Amino acid sequence: MTSGRHSAPRGQRATKRGWFGHGRTRALLSLGLVFGFGAVGTMAYWTDQGTMTTGNISAGSLDLRLNNASTLIGQGGTWNNTDFAATSLIPGESVAFSFPVRNDGTAGFRFSATATASGTLATGLRFTTTYGASAASNSGSASAGNRAGTCGANTVGTSSVTLSASSASVINTPGVTVASGASTTVCVIVALDSSAGNSLQGATGTASYVFNAVQLS
Repeated sequence: MTSGRHSAPRGQRATKRGWFGHGRTRALLSLGLVFGFGAVGTMAYWTDQGTMTTGNISAGSLDLRLNNASTLIGQGGTWNNTDFAATSLIPGESVAFSFPVRNDGTAGFRFSATATASGTLATGLRFTTTYGASAASNSGSASAGNRAGTCGANTVGTSSVTLSASSASVINTPGVTVASGASTTVCVIVALDSSAGNSLQGATGTASYVFNAVQLS
């Protein structure tokens, strides 16, 4: 006897179960998309920055100063060394003068020097220039005609030379090294040549020294 309920063929039951399964999958996928989009939304990234400013930045200075001459503070200048003078020289006499070459700048330097002479007496004068010397020393007297100047021991420099209007090197390059805040002594002996002729009696002359400083490399 045939029952009132009919069983669906096995293939049809499988098909229905398949559709039911697909439906659940679609629903889960839909939920996943909804939640997924929510998670991928735009996020705010916090930022920060810091600024550094420096302290004062300054350049150093190169300042060669002769003795304590106020006219030589900073760049350039001329010092009129009135102490460097001699009167009534006779042939064979000499006098010596010394002074410090100072480094009043912040950078170490080397210095060299050139010199010129002018006046009628220049042809009869002999100049010896040394550095690293002790203070000049003089003996004898003008009245006795036996003055003699010396610059002490352990000195370096040029031998006796006659100066003219043309610049001559008296402290050669590379010169003398002087650290910042330090000094060295320069000593100059000026002599009237022992062979100076009668034509130079009563004549006068002057000399000019130029000191050139170059920063240490």
